[in-house]
Amino acid sequence: MTHADIINLWPSLTAFAQDLGVPYVTAKAMRRRGSIPATYWVRLVDHAERRGLHGVTIRHLAEMIAITSEAAE
Repeated sequence: MTHADIINLWPSLTAFAQDLGVPYVTAKAMRRRGSIPATYWVRLVDHAERRGLHGVTIRHLAEMIAITSEAAE
């Protein structure tokens, strides 16, 4: 599951943006880039748990960054 896949677990991009406390356009850019900045990870995991979204963990977010970085090399 990629960062974009995680964002798509939310019922809408608007709900994702509200949970992270960012403007809609920022959330849209995160999805387009397929990358959620680490500064939002704790808030993201907390809101995912509240929404009952499974598989959204700090470890998983970090692993996706590592995989993306390795692929770019």
